[in-house]
Amino acid sequence: MAGLTLTRARRGAGARLRQFHDDGLTRLRSSLVPIVQGSLAAGVSWWVATHWFGHHNVFFAPMAAIIIIGLTGGERLRRAVELNIGVTLGVGLGDLLVTWLGGGAWQMGVIVAIALAAAVYADRSQLVFTQAGIGVVLIATIFPPGTSGGVDRMLDSFIGGSVAIVILALVPDNPLKGARNEISTILSIAAHVLAEVALALPTHDAPRIRRALQTARGTQGNINNLIAQAKAGQEAALVSPLHWKTKRRVRSLNRVLNPVDNAMRNTRVLARRALVLAEDNDEVSADQLHLITGLSEVMTVLAVAYRQPQHKLEASVIGELTAKLRRMGAMAGPAVVDGKVLSAVMVLGQTRSLIVDLLSICGLSRSSAKAVLQPTSEHPEVPPELHEPRPEERHAHFRQPTISGEQLNDPADTAEQ
Repeated sequence: MAGLTLTRARRGAGARLRQFHDDGLTRLRSSLVPIVQGSLAAGVSWWVATHWFGHHNVFFAPMAAIIIIGLTGGERLRRAVELNIGVTLGVGLGDLLVTWLGGGAWQMGVIVAIALAAAVYADRSQLVFTQAGIGVVLIATIFPPGTSGGVDRMLDSFIGGSVAIVILALVPDNPLKGARNEISTILSIAAHVLAEVALALPTHDAPRIRRALQTARGTQGNINNLIAQAKAGQEAALVSPLHWKTKRRVRSLNRVLNPVDNAMRNTRVLARRALVLAEDNDEVSADQLHLITGLSEVMTVLAVAYRQPQHKLEASVIGELTAKLRRMGAMAGPAVVDGKVLSAVMVLGQTRSLIVDLLSICGLSRSSAKAVLQPTSEHPEVPPELHEPRPEERHAHFRQPTISGEQLNDPADTAEQ
């Protein structure tokens, strides 16, 4: 028994070690561009400060460069400029105030207060405020009163920041990759949640739906990352000559952001209403389960497609997805609930909303997507364009298309038309 327990422990430790190794390689691959940016910025800023300006002990040039390269999220260049202002201001004020006031506890407090006040006066940015404080603290603690080279240190910090800004513009990350990966992650989570709901409803498995709902509720961080990555991609395509040709594709991708966000929100609401159904032991129709399963399958295909390295999707894939969703829209009418309880009707409403969201992700305008839905009003806002499914289509599972990357046509491009 002890030997068996030890063997299991070793296997578990080995599995965790392999997972740690795989995760580390994944992080390394995704961070290759920032690593290159950081190494270039540090080396070039040191060389410029040393050989062009003749400075010695150029600590602040590579330090400022690394701090700025480490910025993540959207509007990176704007924040890099703000950070450069803050670092330069902090180092310059630090040298001036330490020389004037000397070192000590009360001097530290006064120096920081003056630096922060100057930062607020110069700019309302939080980055300028923070980095000005850090700069004066570095000077006050590392360089004692009377140390020479104050102007050189201030200039070095400006050199490092400026070099980093140039590197960010000339060697940016792929402007499409980050947002596409986040879209894939969000759609994968939504697909999993809907699959769990479809499996749990027939057996009234409320705990299973509750776990899926908890997963869906934890996606706000992914949505925030998606928005940040989209802003960063838009900025990179705007300022980097290497990526000017991707401007149209970045604009097209940005049109997909709202439908992806809406799809995740509607998935959460659907799961919440499904939980009520399970807790009340209420039944749902086979057609309703089929629709939920179909949505999960479509999301799974889209999630895989958005991970493709070509950053484009095969036209036939989008064609099959759109045809599938059109058939689902024609089915998603009041007859599906067939006199069921209110929660079943609300689940149907969210199903219809998700069909519209996914068609929008596939490239249709919102009005065209709404037109595929079976009307529930005598005077629908958008005239219906229904595709009546054949009997053999009503419960046929969706065949996941192959994504080869040979014939390329991004659905985000069609949204631009």
